Amino acid sequence: MTFVDRARIHVAAGRGGHGGLSFRREAHVPRGGPDGGNGGRGGGVWLVADRQLTDLSRFRHAVHHTADTGGPGQARNRNGRAGDDLEVAVPPGTRVLRDGAPIATLAAPGDRVQVARGGQGGVGNRAFRSSVRRAPRETVPGEDGEEAWLDLELVLPVDVALVGLPNSGKSALLRALTGAAVQEGPYPHATTEPAFGPLEDARGELFLVADLPGVDAQGVPRRGSGLGQLERARVVLHCLAADDPEPADARLDRVRDGVAPFLGDGVREVVVATRSDLAPPPPEAAFATSAVSGEGVAALRDHVLGLLAR
Repeated sequence: MTFVDRARIHVAAGRGGHGGLSFRREAHVPRGGPDGGNGGRGGGVWLVADRQLTDLSRFRHAVHHTADTGGPGQARNRNGRAGDDLEVAVPPGTRVLRDGAPIATLAAPGDRVQVARGGQGGVGNRAFRSSVRRAPRETVPGEDGEEAWLDLELVLPVDVALVGLPNSGKSALLRALTGAAVQEGPYPHATTEPAFGPLEDARGELFLVADLPGVDAQGVPRRGSGLGQLERARVVLHCLAADDPEPADARLDRVRDGVAPFLGDGVREVVVATRSDLAPPPPEAAFATSAVSGEGVAALRDHVLGLLAR
């Protein structure tokens, strides 16, 4: 299934139930009167972080989310039932935006936020009875619930991100560093969606490493690139294929220009040559690696863990 880290949904809370219009009519009761109850409040819409979800792909088709309507007021002074709230599950790490402004971040499983409030229930005619109005027929209808279009952005706790031009050896390096089972291929765009793997230090602490589809050959962010996951990355590894005949500085500049808008403050950038078993590494690279022979992988892993420990 395609990894999706951006979605747009519409939420609508339930309308409040209308106030009831009723008069007491019973045998052997000489004096009746208004007895219409109040309407119930409409249900609200909540977003809830669910650990079983890993991305926002469920919202590609599930766009509209509407809560339950409140029940109308009933005779015999009975109030209408409140509408049921609607809980919409999202993956942990989801940021919620309304009109382009962040309103909440659901960082951990179980985090929840109400994004649409249910409408207030209406008022029944019993509330309008007075000494001069013995049989009021006036009621107040229920209020509409809130509704809004929301943008959802999934920002995973990525510690290390691999970026580079197509066919720059990112997937093979991810496998060598973390052991992750990823799709590899000796052709451009083998990586079509982000892949992830764990990096463990000597104390057993785990860090999340991501291989991002990133940019195309011109350095332009690709559709579904996953570059939004760079926001929280503390270390970025720029992968340069040693066997690529194009000058390394030109390739590196294009990638840096493409990913720069997505980088957070204080990120550490390391240039890594891949496939160094096939050609000498370019001078721009701080590390020369080969996923086939394992050359340089251990040294790179130690260096990255050292940066994460600071």
